[in-house]
Amino acid sequence: MEPSRAETPLQKALGQVDRPVFAATALMVLAVVTWAIISQSSLMENLKAAQGWLTSQLGWFYVLTTTVFLIVSGILAFGRHGDLVLGQPGDQPEYSYFAWVSMLISCGVGVGYAFWPVAESMYHYFNTPYLAESATPGAKSVAVAISIFHWGFHTWNVYALAGLAIAIPAYMLGKPMNISISLHGLFGDRIIGSPLGRFVEFLGSFSTMAGVSTGLGLGLIVLNGGLTFIFGWQLSPLHLSLVLLALIITYMAAAMSGIGKGIRLLAEANSYVALTWGVFILLAGPTVYMLGGMVQAVGTYLSNLVYMSFWTDFDGQKPGWLGNWSVFYWLWWISWAPFCGGFFARISRGRTIRQFLVGVVVVPTLASAAWFGLLGSGSQYVEFNGLAQLWQTIQADAGQGIYVVADAFGGGVVINLVIFLSMFIFLATTADAASFFVAMQMSRGALSPKPLMIMICGGFMGALAVTLLLTGGLSALQVAGVVAGATFILVMIAMVVSLFRTLGRREALLAAGPPAAAPEADGGERPAAAAL
Repeated sequence: MEPSRAETPLQKALGQVDRPVFAATALMVLAVVTWAIISQSSLMENLKAAQGWLTSQLGWFYVLTTTVFLIVSGILAFGRHGDLVLGQPGDQPEYSYFAWVSMLISCGVGVGYAFWPVAESMYHYFNTPYLAESATPGAKSVAVAISIFHWGFHTWNVYALAGLAIAIPAYMLGKPMNISISLHGLFGDRIIGSPLGRFVEFLGSFSTMAGVSTGLGLGLIVLNGGLTFIFGWQLSPLHLSLVLLALIITYMAAAMSGIGKGIRLLAEANSYVALTWGVFILLAGPTVYMLGGMVQAVGTYLSNLVYMSFWTDFDGQKPGWLGNWSVFYWLWWISWAPFCGGFFARISRGRTIRQFLVGVVVVPTLASAAWFGLLGSGSQYVEFNGLAQLWQTIQADAGQGIYVVADAFGGGVVINLVIFLSMFIFLATTADAASFFVAMQMSRGALSPKPLMIMICGGFMGALAVTLLLTGGLSALQVAGVVAGATFILVMIAMVVSLFRTLGRREALLAAGPPAAAPEADGGERPAAAAL
């Protein structure tokens, strides 16, 4: 037996690096950034061309696929596999229900909970695709219902299926917690370390970075809108980059402190902060109007869910709407699926499949319905009762929308500063969870990757975010989300097939027994296979 080689200082700092995956991801990020430096217009033109083809030719496919995914989850939740525990018999959840749900929501939606309830309630009112004529009283509840649709069952379900596909082989069979293990049901142990497995991990890592960079860029728009509205500051690209640098430092510090400390504490804190300003808007605004609007919008959403889920605008009544909105969202969520699914799997040991699906799909959807229903109705009240020129403001700078609404209800500087803080924490929580998970992929599925690796992965995302923001603003961010999701949707389909293949061997899962564990350098544990 040959003596093991002593680790170099770099190896000790980075941990067990999956070099092919790391190199491919780093080169792809470098290529995008370099392309933007050489010619921003060329990068934007090619991204838009890709988006245009994907949405015009394959929009129907994305609509159908995400809806079929939702049906699949219903079968899993209420079928015979719902009682299977993600782990071994006797395993208990690591986190309280509140901490768990807080991390789910903070990771899965982030700053979108402030940006889109206001913006979508206005955009869809003035350009309503179905169920009502644009800019009519009937369009009010339809507009809010569409925003709930975009942030409801379909969204969370994509994350849930990816999470189950990763969690079951990781916790029940002792396999490494990386993206490629989601295909274990199709390929068995051959997927571990194989060229195909590494390609899937590369796709998942880059898709995550591109998708989360879109979220970071949108968050910068909201932060910039807050600084402009509150202080009158017009930030230059350099100043935006400095804000992003502060954000990167925050989320990398949280991620390096681990899930049980920084990430959990940030998520729990932001739940309270978001509830603070959300409750203020509800109580200071037209409470009865907002509650009534929420109830009607939720009813519109639920009663038309099947129609909305399958609507493709095949006859071109609303050219471009489907690609710019629903397809954009479905592909953006799919680009987040590797990271959100993997992160949700990482924090869900000890819960049954049924508990996992209810917690990941139903509870956040209820929260989204209430939140988007209330804020969307409140935003419409501001516009239609002349409290502020909200629609005009959103068209000029969508990032200022939520601050205009809070100010219209008497929030002033204090509440708007609370909202600003909430947005900063939302972004940090989403980005630190993403940095942590991508670092896991770069570290061969280690459950506790090294701090330096987390820092590098966080830097990659920050570089992509500022590149896209400076290349084409909001438009470039949306295009990146679509292209990233389109590269991963076939993997998502394979994940679902693999999941059913694995569950089909239920008896083998139950008889697998507890996997051996190997200690990590930081004192944590991971499945022994992850150390290979």
